[in-house]
Amino acid sequence: MATNADDGVRRRAILKAGVTAAGAFAVSGSASAAGDTDDETNNVDEPDGFEVTVLGEHAPFVDDVAATFELTYADGETDEPTVVELEDASTVVVAEATWEAGARSGWHRHPGMSVVHMVEGEIEHTMEDDCVPRTYAAGDAWIDPGHVHRADSEDGAFAYVTFLGIPEDEPPTEWVEPVDC
Repeated sequence: MATNADDGVRRRAILKAGVTAAGAFAVSGSASAAGDTDDETNNVDEPDGFEVTVLGEHAPFVDDVAATFELTYADGETDEPTVVELEDASTVVVAEATWEAGARSGWHRHPGMSVVHMVEGEIEHTMEDDCVPRTYAAGDAWIDPGHVHRADSEDGAFAYVTFLGIPEDEPPTEWVEPVDC
């Protein structure tokens, strides 16, 4: 299907097939992955009992890929749908996310969007945009539009995550300063 600027879908050239990101993508539950938290100008929120393990590093699609998602939450808390237009949807990173009992992910964002498949347990996901906690449980799938958020679990949880549009040589997760929700 051909696209143009009028239909709101952007296409980008496919990244070289040899793209690799040696080790930069294994993000653990320590703030050291996000930078020096002792620096007053970089006061990122530290995860506790939460870990993201990359299973498959950047993989470019062999075909042209354009992606626009419209997300309207089932809880009816947000009237306007969230529209996610990926400037570069040409790569995919696959990971697993693990929450220990009482885990908090810390406030973070992803440079692209992600599709999450909850396999075990339950998490409470809160986005900075509306500060509404939403619960996702085993068997649920949901979209993270790449906005600042946190995802916490009281009893522990496990999920598979497919990140789309993560720029080359960037980790799929970046911890940020705490949000006042």
